[in-house]
Amino acid sequence: MYQRLQELGIPAVLTRDGDEYLPKEERIDRVLELYDNSPGVILVSNHINAGGGEGAEIVYSLKNDNTLAQMALDNIGDAGQIKRKAYQRRLPENPNKDYYYILRETGNVEPILVEYGFIDNAKDANKLRNNLEDYVEGVVKAIADYTGYKYTPPGVDNQTSTYTVKKGDTLYKIANMFGLSVNELGNLNNLTTDILKIGQILKIRENDYPNVDTDSYIVQKGDTLYAIASKFNTTVDILKQLNNLVTNTLYIGQVLQVPAMINNEPQPSEPSDQPSTDYYIYTIKKGDSLWLIAQKNNVSVDELIKLNNLTSTLLKIGDELKIPNNNTAPSNVYTVKKGDTLWSIARENNISVDELKRINNLTSNLLSVGQQLLLS
Repeated sequence: MYQRLQELGIPAVLTRDGDEYLPKEERIDRVLELYDNSPGVILVSNHINAGGGEGAEIVYSLKNDNTLAQMALDNIGDAGQIKRKAYQRRLPENPNKDYYYILRETGNVEPILVEYGFIDNAKDANKLRNNLEDYVEGVVKAIADYTGYKYTPPGVDNQTSTYTVKKGDTLYKIANMFGLSVNELGNLNNLTTDILKIGQILKIRENDYPNVDTDSYIVQKGDTLYAIASKFNTTVDILKQLNNLVTNTLYIGQVLQVPAMINNEPQPSEPSDQPSTDYYIYTIKKGDSLWLIAQKNNVSVDELIKLNNLTSTLLKIGDELKIPNNNTAPSNVYTVKKGDTLWSIARENNISVDELKRINNLTSNLLSVGQQLLLS
């Protein structure tokens, strides 16, 4: 899970990386030390169950809704495991508190406790031996979709825009995974048959990265994409293309590819073939449609289709759209900063939290730095 989150560019930290027993108090201390009781943090407590049952279940905190837990459970079910339930459990002596210590004592984070199956059930034990990574991937995908990060399945090489065929893959399954038709996938790879081989490498999109030599740059405290782009005489768009970034969020220590220096001077970056229209990024929420987004941003549906190279008006939750903005987001758009909460943003803009959630189709209070919210 940790490796996959890193691959997707989602900042993640392990409380331990070896076979180390921690008393429950120490588990809480490590979580709080890592994130200083900060909101907007997801905590995943991974478990194997026992007790004679069968299937996966997820417990979520009383202070949160079931959105993330249900998304994760549905994905585990899609991977072939029996779905029991996503639920809350209350402390018998105080029904206002969570039963499980890891949910009750971890402050402002959003915790979920995931039970992937029952080790004392023969069917589950066999599934866990053979399919546990698939179940874990279901939780990873839920986290990416929930937080607005672009999800790509394991086996995708973003540098070469390729996918490596795995056991059980079909052309239809792979095409559906990447929003392509079977014909489009076949044409991209000049296929003459539907038969695939394990290990076969398929092109999933044309590679359109800028033609420029690169060096590595390590993100420092206070860095932004804009500041780094200015330093290396390039644009934010090109930096995002070079590094396969789908958000503007950076973390200290992150390694970025930047245009190479020649004689200690930045090398000018050749623009890609993408349109040069200025835009900001909007993440698709539940209930969105192209018409609704176009209306809110005073653009036409045709403009959105052209700018985003869309072949369909179908939108997926978590996908990102480029919205024309003449270098600035509309006045009714707020970009989330470090330390922001829904409550602080609502208060600053004279709006209620409920109204802010309704306008943006939010199902939880979780925010990510760089996320853009409509204010009206």
